[in-house]
Amino acid sequence: MKSLRVYICLCVAMIMANFAYAQSGNMDNYRTRMLPYPTADAAHKGGVTPNRYLQIIDQWQEVDGLLQGEFTFPFSWLERQVFVRIEGCMMPYKLFINGKLACEATNGFVAKEINITKLSKEDKNRVEIRLEESNKMQDIECFERGATHPIVYVISQPRVRVRDVSWRTNIEKGGVVNADFNVIMHNETLGDKTSRLYYELYVNDTTRLTGGSLDVALGMYGVDTMRFGAPVPDSVLWSAESPTRISMRLKNRIGGRDVEFYEFDLALREMRYDNGVYYINNVKQDFAWHEVSPRVSVEELNGLYTSGVRAIRFTAGFVRDELLEFCDEKGIYVAVTAPINSSLSGASRKRGGNPSNKPSWRDEYVERILSAIRTTKRYPCVIAYYLADDSANGICLYESYLAAKAITDTPIFYSDGGGEWNSDDVYTR
Repeated sequence: MKSLRVYICLCVAMIMANFAYAQSGNMDNYRTRMLPYPTADAAHKGGVTPNRYLQIIDQWQEVDGLLQGEFTFPFSWLERQVFVRIEGCMMPYKLFINGKLACEATNGFVAKEINITKLSKEDKNRVEIRLEESNKMQDIECFERGATHPIVYVISQPRVRVRDVSWRTNIEKGGVVNADFNVIMHNETLGDKTSRLYYELYVNDTTRLTGGSLDVALGMYGVDTMRFGAPVPDSVLWSAESPTRISMRLKNRIGGRDVEFYEFDLALREMRYDNGVYYINNVKQDFAWHEVSPRVSVEELNGLYTSGVRAIRFTAGFVRDELLEFCDEKGIYVAVTAPINSSLSGASRKRGGNPSNKPSWRDEYVERILSAIRTTKRYPCVIAYYLADDSANGICLYESYLAAKAITDTPIFYSDGGGEWNSDDVYTR
């Protein structure tokens, strides 16, 4: 066992040193949905609603195999960055802005953000999505797709922007609970830039847990992480029994002007997976996964919840944010499966057999599990990831497991792997 783990560590180092995302140059790193708002009031109301910094493209025309839409680039965006976010195309696609290629994506089952600042112009801009009907990925997508019309919106952020947010909860001896928060800031310019980040945490919109400000100084295209922490009462910890959430409010100020606001619900919980047993906030959890298609509706999920289901595993496909938000709200534990199912290729590992043991597919497999993790990591309900469904086993799934373990402490499973080492539950058997 010791030699196996040494081998795994070496493989992780090699993968992370050599792996490159299967994406084009304008592709921004994957992140869980984050929407900038122009005022604190707009951020408090929340939702995917049009505002000064967000435009939804919901009017599409189909012309010669292209989905065509448009957005307006206002004068106020000239000193800002512009991104288009595409959620769930359900098949490979190419994105064009004003006739120029902005992104080519082989994985249509994940939310992507593409920096289109250099391709955009003031006033009207044409957006085209060419769906790859032949679908080169069909060998690993042996599952139902659902609708192919994606959710698309255009986001404007300042040149020094909030890039991402993460947090960790630690329950110390004596029951003291500490929460540590990270806000990643990104300078998108060629020069040195500064901003001031204001932060607040609230319970029930009335009780202020903590607040303050941090000065951000970034060099050319610099990235830095702003950190702050706070002791919190154990009464606000999230679990299936008590799905309590708190509110995080962020404000980014540059040169005395407030340039973006955020407010979103977050949940604090400590999770441990030990000897095949889950512990949430040091309390042992007993549950069984209930398999559900990611095409399920919120109403159907509510029916499962009413019937007593408290743990669901979404099978391979695209899991929409509203499903995870519902699970957060109700206290349903979730396992997310990467969009891989190569069952129609059989179980053979020989040449011409299952793609899971074909090295040419490796980057695609790895990208799919890593993107699934990065786009769902802020949801406390997500307590497990599955590498694939019914996809035999082999080098692609081995390296997917290693790459996933390098970026998350959340358990990684693969129940169709024949009991091999690339599943965290194997070590408990």
